[in-house]
Order: sequence, then structure tokens, then C-alpha cells
Amino acid sequence: MCGMDMDLDDGSSAEEEKEDLWIGDSIKMVPPPMAHSGDSVWGGRRSRCGSVLCGVAIILWNMLVVTACAVLLPLVFFLMLLPAVLLLYVGFLCHSRVLDDPSGICCYLDDNSCSALIILGFVMMSPLVVMASVVFCGLLQRFQILLLIQPITRACYQRRLLDWVGSIDDWV
Repeated sequence: MCGMDMDLDDGSSAEEEKEDLWIGDSIKMVPPPMAHSGDSVWGGRRSRCGSVLCGVAIILWNMLVVTACAVLLPLVFFLMLLPAVLLLYVGFLCHSRVLDDPSGICCYLDDNSCSALIILGFVMMSPLVVMASVVFCGLLQRFQILLLIQPITRACYQRRLLDWVGSIDDWV
């Protein structure tokens, strides 16, 4: 009950109470379970050659993940900034003091409208950069791409290499 300290005896023996970790009078901490492996908590150690080969495989895997992120970044920014870039391109293309191109769209635009397109393109650029970074970070978070990066210490112990998503446990 709220605000009432009660000691409920469930009939457990004194041996079971010694196994639990008691801190203070009312706080009980339970140790985390041990990993299921034959040799130790982390698993058996690999041989030197196995560790080197596994380390190279992990480094190549991490480079592949970083490369995927590096390809995704300009793709997202290109798609998000495309409207502002097009406005700037048309504005500078058709302005009489810059290029003054005799293309089809320029016959509809005078210098004032070209200046307006240039100003609008630069004004739109700032919020679109912020939106592109939000979209990029959202994609990283949604697809959990950064969780695919493996620590190099996995090369030393015999475990499954690509076992990262199912083994995330929080102990409080």
C-alpha cells in the first residue's frame, strides 16, 4: 500500500535470501543472468589467425555500413534541396546581368522576377537544409543503421558475428 512498509514473508528459505543482493533495508538488486556459452561469459577465445580474419571481416563490414551512410547523406540532401537549387538555377540563368540565356522559360521572366527567384531560392535554402538533416537522421534511426556497426572486440571471442539486434538488454 502507499506509504506503508510491509514485510511479506513468502516462506522462502534463508539460503535463497543469501543469493539475492540486498542493499539497505528495502532495495533488492538481482544480478543479470550469465550468457549461455561453454567457456566464459564472453565465449571462447579465437585463435590468432581466426582473430585476424574475423577482425578484417568486421572492419570491411563497418566500412560497408559507413559507405552506405555516406551514400545516403548526399542522396537525401540532393532530393531535399532540389527545389531551392532549381529556383536559383532559373533565376541566375535568365537574369540579364548574369547569363541572359535565350531559352524558352526566360522569355516569360524579366529581371525583377529573376531576382525574386534568386532571393526565394536563398531564403528556402536554410529550412530545407534543416529538413534534410532531420530526414537523414530519421532514416538512420528508423532503419537502425548505426547499430549495424560492430565493435572490433567481437573478433577475439567465438560468437556469432552478426548478433547485435537481438542481444540488446538493459539492466537497471
